[in-house]
Amino acid sequence: MNSKERLMNTLLFKPVDRIPLIEWNIRKATMREWVKQGYPENENQKSFFNLDPAFINVPISMGLYPYFEEKTIEENEHYRIWQDGLGAIRQDFAEIENPGFVTRKWLKFPVENREDFLEMKKRYISSEPSRYVDNWPLQAKILEMAPVATHLSIPYLFWVVRDWMGFENLCFAFYDMPELLEEMFTFLTDFCIETLKRGIKELKIDMVELKEDMAYKNAPMISPEMFRKFMMPHYKRLISFLKSNGVKFVYVDCDGYPGGLIPCWIESGVDGVSPCEIAAGNDMLQLRKEYPEFALLGGIDKRELAKDKKAIYREVMSKVPAMIEKGGYVPHVDHAIPFDVPLENYLYYRDVLTKVAYGQSVVEPI
Repeated sequence: MNSKERLMNTLLFKPVDRIPLIEWNIRKATMREWVKQGYPENENQKSFFNLDPAFINVPISMGLYPYFEEKTIEENEHYRIWQDGLGAIRQDFAEIENPGFVTRKWLKFPVENREDFLEMKKRYISSEPSRYVDNWPLQAKILEMAPVATHLSIPYLFWVVRDWMGFENLCFAFYDMPELLEEMFTFLTDFCIETLKRGIKELKIDMVELKEDMAYKNAPMISPEMFRKFMMPHYKRLISFLKSNGVKFVYVDCDGYPGGLIPCWIESGVDGVSPCEIAAGNDMLQLRKEYPEFALLGGIDKRELAKDKKAIYREVMSKVPAMIEKGGYVPHVDHAIPFDVPLENYLYYRDVLTKVAYGQSVVEPI
């Protein structure tokens, strides 16, 4: 099987020769530490770790355009206050000690009322030429022929409006400004559909990711009742459009513990979720038991990789073989690999996972 067939068959609960061997991109702070530990600098990660190609990102821009001007408002030796490309005013550390693992403080967001939203809409013009690459018909033809799955990321409702308003303001808006939220969600769904209408007929997109991140530790950030009322109609409309145009698999990018949102997603037409964070309270075997036809990606506890080989062995063997047997599962670390994970440990993890994928025996370390 080629990479596309293997990944798509796995996600759609169809027979495969083995599970895909994929991973999140290694972030800068982690790679910095691994280079110190002997990783050959500038070596291709997929080749070094013997990873399958995951997918090819479809070059359609689904975000705001143009971005806001990035500008520094105030700066000292400790902090920088600045406007980022999304229009938010932030306070960041002046020096980023661990790139890829940053903290920041949000001071102000670009949308506070309907007038601000009407201004923001001007950055979401579906007909903007730069949303597609200049040679789109040719590139679409080439992507169609590639032996790797085609993948489109769509920043969607909770994600985008949080960027516009901020998390707390968004949560209050469900109660204080429900009409404005409905207008925003309707607009975003219209924007997605109209943008994709220009080119979706020229390329069969295999996978669509709805970027949301609407859950935290032990609970979602929005209740299932609120999702059903405010978001489900828009999910159904967008997903119906996607699948009527050949998209095979739609999944939600959601960290944390989604809990009761999963039945809502399934009812809306969503086929899976990633990255299934264990630290947030997810149990992979329980999720598979509760949702036997819902694809799951991730689920390898990153904290265990920082311990020792015995812990890594137990983490993989306690869930991956059983999950593979039930289908619809692509294992990978449940978010960015922390920079306290030793390179030697990660290499051992990849070795164990590869042997499991190929049906080879793995001896528990002493």
